[in-house]
Parts: sequence; C-alpha cells; structure tokens
Amino acid sequence: MDRTALPETMTIAPAVAAGLGPDWTCQSDEERHRGSIWITRPEEGRGRGRGTAHLETDEGDRRRIRLFIDHYASGSAAGRIHAHGRCPDQPDDVAFYDGDIGFGSITVAGTKTPRQIAAEIRRRLMPQLESGLSLWHERLEEARAKEARGSAVAQQLAAVPGMTAPTRASNGLYGNDRPWHLSWSGRSTQLATPRAAAEVSSTASGTHVRLELSQLTGAQAERVLRALVEACERGSAD
Repeated sequence: MDRTALPETMTIAPAVAAGLGPDWTCQSDEERHRGSIWITRPEEGRGRGRGTAHLETDEGDRRRIRLFIDHYASGSAAGRIHAHGRCPDQPDDVAFYDGDIGFGSITVAGTKTPRQIAAEIRRRLMPQLESGLSLWHERLEEARAKEARGSAVAQQLAAVPGMTAPTRASNGLYGNDRPWHLSWSGRSTQLATPRAAAEVSSTASGTHVRLELSQLTGAQAERVLRALVEACERGSAD
C-alpha cells in the first residue's frame, strides 16, 4: 500500500466511536502515543442502562480501546488498523499486579469503513476485553480483601496498651503488599528495656504476624511462651 494512502486515525476514530454506539466517543492521545486515539466507555452500575461514554479523561474503570495505525508496517501488515483493549487505571486504595492480564487486540484492514471497523471491534475485540476486565476486577477484589484483613489485624495489635500506631515503610513493593509495622517498649529496669516489634503481612493464604521480642528477662520470656502455648492449645491463635 502506498504510504500516502494510509488511513488517518484522527479521521476515522470519531466515526468508529459512533459505530460502536451513542455511548462511545473518542479523544486524541498525542502526548502518550503520537497519532493514536483513545476510545473509552465507563462502567455505570450493573445491569441494564450502563455504559455512558466520557472522553474527557481515561481515569477509572472504563472500557478503553487504543486505535492506531502502524506507519512503519510493511507487506500484508501495511495499512492495517490496530485496536487494542486497555487496562483500567489502578485505584487509589490498593495496588496489585496486572501486567500479565490481556485485554485483547485485533487488526482490521484499512480499507474497511468505520462502521465495519466498529463491527469487527464488537465481534472480535470486545469478548477479549470483557474477559480481561473480569479478571482485573477479581484481582482488585482480592487485593482489597487482603488489604482489609491485614489492616484489621494491625489495628487489633495497635489496641494493645503501649503499642505504636501501624505504619508502612516506603519501598518498591505494591502498596498493599507492604507489611504493617508496630512496636512497643516496656519500662526500663536495671538490666534493660524490654521491646517488642510486630510485622503484619497478608498473602493469598492469610494474614500472618511476625513478632520479635528482645531484652526480656528469663521470667518474662517464660511467661510469654507459656501464654503462647496456652493460646495455641485453646485454638485461639490465628
């Protein structure tokens, strides 16, 4: 195909959005992908009547499609229009890994009309996009549940008199994968000051607490161990 005959994304995108339905619209994304167009559709509740399009932003849980043309493609790939499903934005309250979730991608001949392109997107891309979004939401719910479990245990420990408020260190882990940290310092004696440090971590298998005790006397250590053994025997340990 002659380079000069390549279709223009900016020209066809509005018509493709219109072909997808009245609740779809498009927006240029020149800053991130030169010559690309985003087509978006948000979730608005469940059941009938959902799916009003908003193009002023691509934030939140929206069905988003990146529509573009590879101007460097050659041979049979030249002039084909690419439609790629896009991942939702990560929420503010939790973070989780979604880099391995596929949201679908197809190519369509550049000779097709916008209405035909829209039909191909509905038939071939939308099932992939819906599948990816379903998995994404499952992981979001899992991440929120895991976050809630860890936070609840951390707050439970923080209620012990003298314990500090739960905090998290800044590191490269996802926000809800970072453990909660709490500490306690007892009354100083002539020998030392007893200390306790707790680390609360949540995983897919449950929430776990790592407890480190230091500077205890022999009698204090014995009482702690006896209390732990008694709690385990009663079956009250989590």
